[in-house]
Amino acid sequence: MNARRGSILNQLLRELPAGYVVDTEWLRALGVSASSVRDYVERHWLERLAPRLYGRDAEREGQGVRWEAALLSLQNLLGEPIHVGGLTALELAGYWQYAILGRRQLWIYSDSRRARSILERLSMTADPSLRSRKLFGGPELGVETRPLDLVTTTLGPATSSGSDAPTHNQMLRVSSLERAILEVLDEVPRTVGFEHAAQLFEGLTTLRPKLTSSLLESCRSVKAKRLFLYFAGQHSYAWVRAIKRTEIDLGSGKRQIVAGGRLDPEYNITVPAEGRPAQPRAAR
Repeated sequence: MNARRGSILNQLLRELPAGYVVDTEWLRALGVSASSVRDYVERHWLERLAPRLYGRDAEREGQGVRWEAALLSLQNLLGEPIHVGGLTALELAGYWQYAILGRRQLWIYSDSRRARSILERLSMTADPSLRSRKLFGGPELGVETRPLDLVTTTLGPATSSGSDAPTHNQMLRVSSLERAILEVLDEVPRTVGFEHAAQLFEGLTTLRPKLTSSLLESCRSVKAKRLFLYFAGQHSYAWVRAIKRTEIDLGSGKRQIVAGGRLDPEYNITVPAEGRPAQPRAAR
C-alpha cells in the first residue's frame, strides 16, 4: 500500500466511527476509490451493509444496524437535513408509557432524496416512517440538537451548535416537545388515535410559551392547531395562559376528527360524544 492510500485509510478510520454508516458518495469525497472500497471490504476494514452503503465494525442487533447510529450518520457524517420527531421524539423525551406496542416505528422528517434512498436500502433495528418537513413554515423551528447516550438511548439537554459536546457524532437533531406534539396532532386520527393524543398532551406541563406560540403561528395544519388549542383548554397549565389565540390562523369550516362525535363549537372539530376522554395517566 502506497503512502497516499495509507493516509486515506487512516483518515477513513478516524472519521468513520465504529457502528456508523456512510455511502459511496461520502467515501469518494474522502478520496476512497471504488477499487479501494473493494479492497477494504476484502480486508474487513469496511463492511458492505447494503447496495452502496458501508460501515465499520457495525454493531448489530438482530438483523439490522442500530437505528440510532444510522440517524446520527445521516445527520453528522453525511450532513443531511433530517430530524427525529413526532411520537419518536416524545418517547426519547421520556414518554415511553404511551409508546405503541410492537416493532418500533421511527418518525423521521426529511425531504432529502439521498436520506430517503439510504433509509429505504438499509436494514435497521426499527422501521423508518418518513415524513416531509413542510408541516411548518420554518423547517428547523423547534428542532433541537441534543446529545444521545448510545448505551441508554436517552437524550441530554439541548445545546446550541457552537457548544461543546461529548462527541459531535453523538448529537441528535430531534423535535422539541412543542414541535413533536404538533407533529403528532397532525396525524390524528390517521396514525394516532384521539385518546392517545389526549394522553400525550396530559403530560406536557412545562412547554415554553414563546416557542409554542411561534410553532402554532408557523404550523400549516389547521387541524393540528385546533386540536392543540382544544386540548390546551382542558388544562390549567401556566404556559396555556400565555398563548395568544388571536395571532393563530385557525382557518374556516369544520374538521371531522372523531367519526360520530359531537361538534366542539369553539374550534369546529368533532370530539368524542361524551366530551373529554376519560382521564389519562399523567406522564412521569
